[in-house]
Amino acid sequence: MNKNYKFNFSFKRLLLVVFLAFLSTVSAQMSGTYTIDNTVVTGGTNFQTWKDFRDSIVLNGISAAVTVDVITDNTETTQIDFPPITGASSTNTITINGNGKFIAYAIADAVILMKGADYFTFDKLIVRNTTTSQYAQGYRFTYGSDSKG
Repeated sequence: MNKNYKFNFSFKRLLLVVFLAFLSTVSAQMSGTYTIDNTVVTGGTNFQTWKDFRDSIVLNGISAAVTVDVITDNTETTQIDFPPITGASSTNTITINGNGKFIAYAIADAVILMKGADYFTFDKLIVRNTTTSQYAQGYRFTYGSDSKG
């Protein structure tokens, strides 16, 4: 009986340590103003690439309105696809201020794929699909996404 008790105690302690380690790796939801600037490494409120921004907002979700200022032109190495974002709503919106900068990628599809995402606004962002495919697009809305913000 004593052996069983020690095993249970150790097992509970192990579970507690694993749970606390998991909690320490969970990031806070995004809110406020961010930048996409490929001259500065990703960290704090800056994302070096669109992929870095996409990965962060998909992983963390948002808790208030998010504004992203695009500081530099960016040529990406992958399609940027946005699924539904946790916390996004008519008040918790995501605004991308393109500032006349571009995002470019060569793909026989859309450079930016809105894959169920809503409450996004893209303003003055130039989207360049550099492929010669007849199916090339800048944006594509699927899975119930729409252009309403």
